[in-house]
Amino acid sequence: MTASEIQIAATDEDMEQRIRPLVNDILERFNQENISPSEAGMVVLSLIYRLMTVLEENPEARRFFILTLINLINNFLAGEVEGRD
Repeated sequence: MTASEIQIAATDEDMEQRIRPLVNDILERFNQENISPSEAGMVVLSLIYRLMTVLEENPEARRFFILTLINLINNFLAGEVEGRD
């Protein structure tokens, strides 16, 4: 592992530790409000859209976010395909 890869991993871990409680609170709120998975998906898509508009002023951050999102989806789909074999 290179120094930059180690720093990225550490940053990812730090971000995960900061964000995990917020995500858990949101999921708990969805449960309390009896939000269906499709409704939760629409909330997530709405948040992504809002973030994309906020990031219009920062194209580099926007590009990074889009690439990260695409990577997440690709990795998920690859895992789903592998799980079906």
